[in-house]
This record gives sequence, structure tokens and C-alpha cells, in this order.
Amino acid sequence: MRPLITLLLLAIPYTNFAAGNRDEQVHKDRNSLQSSTTWIYNDLDRAFAEARAKNKPLLIVYRCIP
Repeated sequence: MRPLITLLLLAIPYTNFAAGNRDEQVHKDRNSLQSSTTWIYNDLDRAFAEARAKNKPLLIVYRCIP
């Protein structure tokens, strides 16, 4: 039990530090995904067409950013 509590207490500062400015992180994430050649961002028709053409499965992630 003690190691679990120690681990949780050590993780608290890192989670607060990682939170940072949420709006800034969301915009940075969006910009990096839009310019990516690996990910298709906000174009569902293109994603389905490419998945069909390559005969590969499609992973769709719906994100709600308040």
C-alpha cells in the first residue's frame, strides 16, 4: 500500500505541470495534426476513401474540446 501512495504523491506535480495552458496545448496539437502526413484531420470522406484504397482499417477519434 505504501508504494502506491508514494507513487501517487510523486505523480501529482507532474500532472499539474503537464496541464499548462490548455488552450495553447489544444491549438498546438491541432496544428501538428493538420500538417501531419500520417493523420487525416477533420476530413472524414478523405479518411474513408484512403482506408478503402489501402484496404486498411480506420480509427476515428472524436474529441470534444470545451
